[in-house]
Amino acid sequence: MEQVFELIEGYGLSVVLLMGALYVLYQFAFFSIKEVKVGFEKRHEDLRKQMNEVKEKLNIILEFIKKNEK
Repeated sequence: MEQVFELIEGYGLSVVLLMGALYVLYQFAFFSIKEVKVGFEKRHEDLRKQMNEVKEKLNIILEFIKKNEK
């Protein structure tokens, strides 16, 4: 805590507050990017599973069509 008071005394309150605000913005930006990435990966995995189900159903239909053409 004394370090904060020393910074305020040495540089002034406005500079210390500006540094704190920039640090918070930096942390928020990287937190947001990380959360978007995690959300995107989860959504992508769900869509991949759905697409695999569609492919399996299409393969069944294709086999049925081939079987009936003969």
